[in-house]
Amino acid sequence: MEKDKTRKGVSYKRKYLDAKGQFKAKEKELIDVQRKLSFLEGRFSSQEKELKSIDEEAGQYLEHLKRLKAEFENYKKRSLKERARIISLSNEGLMREFLPIMDDLERALGSTKKKRKSKEFASFVEGIGMIFGQLKSMLEKQGLKQIKAQGERFDPHFHEAVMRVELDKYPDDFVVEEMRKGYKLNDRILRPSMVKVNKKSHKDTN
Repeated sequence: MEKDKTRKGVSYKRKYLDAKGQFKAKEKELIDVQRKLSFLEGRFSSQEKELKSIDEEAGQYLEHLKRLKAEFENYKKRSLKERARIISLSNEGLMREFLPIMDDLERALGSTKKKRKSKEFASFVEGIGMIFGQLKSMLEKQGLKQIKAQGERFDPHFHEAVMRVELDKYPDDFVVEEMRKGYKLNDRILRPSMVKVNKKSHKDTN
């Protein structure tokens, strides 16, 4: 009977020790799992920070690219504007060289209006008139515009006064006659009109 009790005591003790050993093993496993979980959380936090840093860097690159694109667009606009200005200045010089030719043709046509004595001469004058018309039309298509002068109020921006008259029938600062036509290319003055201006003497009536 005593042996059976001893055996039962040993059996319970062994079970206790086995259970305790299993508990410690499970506890150790749990500690290992917690360590691994802590390690993974650390790695996750580190990768999260790295991803955030990459996102910020990518955002900076994107902003830099946007600025470069805007700068390039502005450069293109400036280049096109400068190119248009250079072309305009080139056209301006060419137009200015054509103006004396137009003056000569116009004067020639004006001087021959009263001398048409034969059909041949009339045909010649007509041909010159056609050439003048074609030249004028070609230049107008490129932006050449005649400045209004005769019958207009004198404007120093568009007119150059080369003669002055005092005529009561015209108001003061009135362009009486156009001595040489003036032209502008688009909005730029190629040459002002040479004009005769009415300028009355203001006498004291007292």
